[in-house]
This record gives sequence, structure tokens and C-alpha cells, in this order.
Amino acid sequence: MDQAVQDIGDAVDSALAKFIRVPYTPESELSRIGLDSLSIVRIAVEVVPDADQEIDASELAGLRTVGEFRTWLCGLAAPGGAR
Repeated sequence: MDQAVQDIGDAVDSALAKFIRVPYTPESELSRIGLDSLSIVRIAVEVVPDADQEIDASELAGLRTVGEFRTWLCGLAAPGGAR
């Protein structure tokens, strides 16, 4: 695995761990593990290195599981991530 990809994954996992206080899996629903919209945005802001990076609210609202959220965050945080 590419080191940059690993670093992004580690940053995402670290940010998730700060906000999720219960055991979870990639299939866990965000709302069931206590992530509200504010905490989801805070995690995204923490992980995305570019302060000017736009976050598409409709994409964010469509995320339901930890796995979907993690994949989306990794895409945003990657160099040249979605804009």
C-alpha cells in the first residue's frame, strides 16, 4: 500500500476514534453510533488538509455507514481529492 494512502487512512481512523465512543464496524450506521451532522463535519474538517476544499453537503448527507464515510473522507483527503 502506498504510504500516502496509509497516512490518509490513519488520519481518518484517528479522527473517527475521537468522536465514536462505542464499538463499531464499517457497516455501523453513523446515526446509531452517535455521529450527528456537526460531528461528521468536524471530522471532515480535521481530516481534509486543504482549508479551501469544498464539501458537498448532498454527498455528505447521503453517507449512512462508517465504511461509506471513511471511503468518502479518504477520497477528499487524497491529493487532488474531489472538489
